[in-house]
Amino acid sequence: MKRLVLLLIFLGSGLWAPVSGARRPSVLLICIDDLRPELKCFGAEYVHSPNLDRLAATGRAFTRHYVQAPTCGASRYALLTGRYGPRDNGALFRHANNEEIRQSNLPAWFRKHGYTTVSIGKVSHHPGGRGGKDWNDGGKPEMPGAWSRHLCPAGPWQHPRGLMHGLANGEIRKNAGDMDVLQAFDGDDSSYPDGPTTDG
Repeated sequence: MKRLVLLLIFLGSGLWAPVSGARRPSVLLICIDDLRPELKCFGAEYVHSPNLDRLAATGRAFTRHYVQAPTCGASRYALLTGRYGPRDNGALFRHANNEEIRQSNLPAWFRKHGYTTVSIGKVSHHPGGRGGKDWNDGGKPEMPGAWSRHLCPAGPWQHPRGLMHGLANGEIRKNAGDMDVLQAFDGDDSSYPDGPTTDG
């Protein structure tokens, strides 16, 4: 069964501070789909991850998120909506125009309560669905109105769909069956998508 690790970090005046007149806490949500939680704070003693361990210790770490299908789309759908969805990657696209889901998803809740919501990377493909150089093609929105901003600089990968597979030096995944199971390129941070995403 698919397992998704979620760190929810509350910084500032405390989790349950009243919203009216009081300073609201800042919220940092780190989602990791399709990965095992290979961090010391999640039991991997051989991993040296002091900064993430410190974040997990001072925030709320959720370690039990299960979905019905081993796809990124199903896990992101369950995480962002709190619902079971279809078993494939199209769940958020197909339900983008369902008004109940549009109003009740996690980023929409935060926006409704005065927060600025920023998606960095592949939390969702909004605002432009899968098209456009930087997911800016408004023809196929995945979660309309959910995010205030979406940061996903494509760099040498040309478009976010190429970027999201994480291959080195702008390589774009073609047929997964023809690819190596593991890629390890010896280069600086800009060799992989994390570099441009961090700089963006």
